Amino acid sequence: MPKWVEYAVYIGTLLLIPLIQIMVSKTEYTDYFMYTIGPLTLIYLFYEMSKVGKVERNKLIAALIFILFSIVFWGIYEQSGGSLSIFAAKNLNDTILGGTLTLDPNGVNNSGGAFFIIALAPLFGLLWIWLAKRKLEPNTIIKFGLGFLFLGLGFYVLYATRFFAVDGMTSLDVFTLALLVITVGELCLSPIGLSIMTKLSPAKLQGIMMGMWFLASAYGQYVAGINWAQIWLRLGKEIR
Repeated sequence: MPKWVEYAVYIGTLLLIPLIQIMVSKTEYTDYFMYTIGPLTLIYLFYEMSKVGKVERNKLIAALIFILFSIVFWGIYEQSGGSLSIFAAKNLNDTILGGTLTLDPNGVNNSGGAFFIIALAPLFGLLWIWLAKRKLEPNTIIKFGLGFLFLGLGFYVLYATRFFAVDGMTSLDVFTLALLVITVGELCLSPIGLSIMTKLSPAKLQGIMMGMWFLASAYGQYVAGINWAQIWLRLGKEIR
């Protein structure tokens, strides 16, 4: 690759910072960007798929399926920045470990997942190595599925907080347990993403497929931030 291309990437990245700042401050521009970048990326991918063989095309289709499902995963997982934040602020008490500690519920909501990732990631890495040596390590598809299973189980645990409610306030312990279960799902799914993109993509398209994997995460977080209740109410009014 010519040096000028490399330098152009660096300069272009710096020039995009003001644009991103505008998108952050004026969310309608973020909407326009998200409506545009996804379809354009898919059009480019389909164009590249038309130039490869059947085997490579099938692998790219499989990678695209993983990407689409990851949007669903992140759209649910990232509720900690929206609905779960409201729930933590209004419906959780401030004691944990049976009243041993007093913590801000929204602080737990915002940092609990990160704490569990840091604490558990090395253990998961050792677990996969231990299973691989015994030829028992689950394959990529099973790990991906486990991510969704633990994600769903985590929300069942969140549902269980209703059984501990007193005067509209419920257990921070149960809420924290739900974050732990959801994080286990994240640890099953997220680390394998780039590996999947590398394995399923031709060398020429590995960069664009990795970019699409991260773009899927962005779309998941974008979906998580949508006020679906307001949309359904508006839709119901239009139907009536």
